[in-house]
Amino acid sequence: MHKELIVLGLLGERPMHGHELHRIVRAHGELYSDLKKANLYHLLARLQERGYLRVRSEPGTRGRRGERLVYTMTADGRRRLQALLRDVVTRFETPHSGVEVAAILMSSLPRKSAVALLHERERVVCARRAMLEKEFADFCNRGAFAQISADHMLAAVDSELGWIDRSLKRLQR
Repeated sequence: MHKELIVLGLLGERPMHGHELHRIVRAHGELYSDLKKANLYHLLARLQERGYLRVRSEPGTRGRRGERLVYTMTADGRRRLQALLRDVVTRFETPHSGVEVAAILMSSLPRKSAVALLHERERVVCARRAMLEKEFADFCNRGAFAQISADHMLAAVDSELGWIDRSLKRLQR
């Protein structure tokens, strides 16, 4: 559902061809990381089939076909974007990464090994946070909505670091 939200949101700004959409997705790094090139083109076709996008051919480009397909959002696509925005923003789901299950199963390890694993996770999460901070550095220039998006992702990472800290303290008592 969020991949559909990304594509419709980008096309809500203006018509674009697939390569341009892919370039924007890649430039947003972590924010749009789930949307790979093959998935993007498959999703564009599916959104067109559902009547959310209109496609026109633009001749004179390099490549196999000698043309590119330009996608424009339809009125149904705009309504779908609004519905997706309402649904995603107002729904809260607890994320499940598998760590919660692994935490229970770490009881089968010697405590020292479990602590070492949590320290390794802390190192990995800190590295990811540093990467995100670097990636989001220019979001302050993109307006309030870009800023709250970056803040949401960083807050989730900070929450994970807080959990790791509390967990290590419990295990080291």
